[in-house]
Amino acid sequence: MPAPGRLRLRTAFTLVELLVVIAIIGILVALLLPAIQAARESSRRSSCSNNLRQIGLAMHQHEDTYRMLPYSKRDQAPQRSWAPDILPFLEQANVVSGANYDLGQNWWRSTTYAGVPIPNAATAQTRLAVFLCPSTPNPNRMQNKTETPPEQNKMGACGDYFVPEGVNIAINNELPAAEAFPTSADLRGALRKYPDTNTFAAILDGTSHTILVAECAGREDVWRERAMKPALADKTQPNCARARGGAWATNDNPYEIGTRVDWCTSSTIPGPMKINNSNEYGHLFYSFHPGGANFTFCDGSVRHLGESTNLRVLACLVTRGGGETEDVPAP
Repeated sequence: MPAPGRLRLRTAFTLVELLVVIAIIGILVALLLPAIQAARESSRRSSCSNNLRQIGLAMHQHEDTYRMLPYSKRDQAPQRSWAPDILPFLEQANVVSGANYDLGQNWWRSTTYAGVPIPNAATAQTRLAVFLCPSTPNPNRMQNKTETPPEQNKMGACGDYFVPEGVNIAINNELPAAEAFPTSADLRGALRKYPDTNTFAAILDGTSHTILVAECAGREDVWRERAMKPALADKTQPNCARARGGAWATNDNPYEIGTRVDWCTSSTIPGPMKINNSNEYGHLFYSFHPGGANFTFCDGSVRHLGESTNLRVLACLVTRGGGETEDVPAP
């Protein structure tokens, strides 16, 4: 026992005190973690917006240089998307140089053609950060669609951005009868191929009211809401899954919005037709940003549209000459 009159020194916390301290630390971490995650997502969303801004600027530079916009895709040989055409304006000219890419050949070609080796396949399999949203899981995704003969296999590095080619009239199945588009309406998108009129001056609805590039992230993996099925492009397999058009160079990258076709089974994609419902080809828009997705408009601006954005408003913002001048809704 200590001598009378001397204080007893404590050398450690009691168990109760330790438990209280641990509980306080746990509460602080629980309070701070959402803020940290929100800050990280804010940074990723900003990087995504910057990618889309660069792509929009590259489209403008392409028009300034060639007096026309790139086509959304080329269905006839040589097949490719809009992306290879703007790479020189994204400081990626080396990717489509004569040594690395032949714009006169299909994007997936790797075999010798007319006695000359074609390097397109190796280039199309190159991962390019400017086409990838930082919020998207698995940036190293690869489209892998086997063909017959094997030298026509379509492989390419995936991206998260696409060009809306227009609105499919099937969207009327989703709209109230009073909001349905007439079958005669011009529902084509900004970069849809037009004879001699692919310029910003031909965007009759106004460049600030027309979407140029948008997010359809995560392809070729299938995402519905926030559930994922890994890509497997084999319709004979029970676990077949394919959100078609994931490769940045493929002519399947762009599509008309407004349909519900599952590539594997031709069944109907479930859920409400809204932003972030599904990333499957022909459906709508999809991103990994909470509550909405990023869009580049024809005037070069980048805007975030929320999941609650009215479907007909979205459709009107896709068409370039439908006569609609819908205001862009606030996020």
